[in-house]
Amino acid sequence: MAAALGLVSTAAVFGFVGCAGDSSPEPSAYHTAAVLPAGWHEIREPITSVIYPTQAFAASTYPVTFRHRPESCIPRAALSQMPRDGVLLQVIEYPPTDARGKKVRVPKLPPRPNRFSYHDAVYASFECAGPSYKFDYRQGHHALQAQVWMHRAAVNSKWRADALRILDNFKPHS
Repeated sequence: MAAALGLVSTAAVFGFVGCAGDSSPEPSAYHTAAVLPAGWHEIREPITSVIYPTQAFAASTYPVTFRHRPESCIPRAALSQMPRDGVLLQVIEYPPTDARGKKVRVPKLPPRPNRFSYHDAVYASFECAGPSYKFDYRQGHHALQAQVWMHRAAVNSKWRADALRILDNFKPHS
């Protein structure tokens, strides 16, 4: 069931996603400032094969091990390892140029909220993301989207609230 969850409907939302063919995305070229609560693990490797938009940050409430580079827009490895009370978070960025340096039309997004709330998120079964919470926002000059996955067992857990605190404190590299 965890494998049914996935990512990058984000692609469908804005209409453009670059996926790696023979090459896979490299870990994010920049490190973001995110405060991780106890028990959370930053995931420095790409969790999907999507090369545009770029993965700015990913974290989970459980350790994630990758045996192979991702081959799809779905974060299958990370989701298949999710325990029943687990939570997975990814922040992606729509930079103004793609990996080849070609200008890309960046989506116009609302300003970052003062505090993130699940009431303000879109919860749906997205094309590549499956059931998840999605936040679209602009922070400074950064067009960002955050996706949060969790099993029903995590719905009332501390991890659920932690994911929002991480987003509240997230600062993309300038």
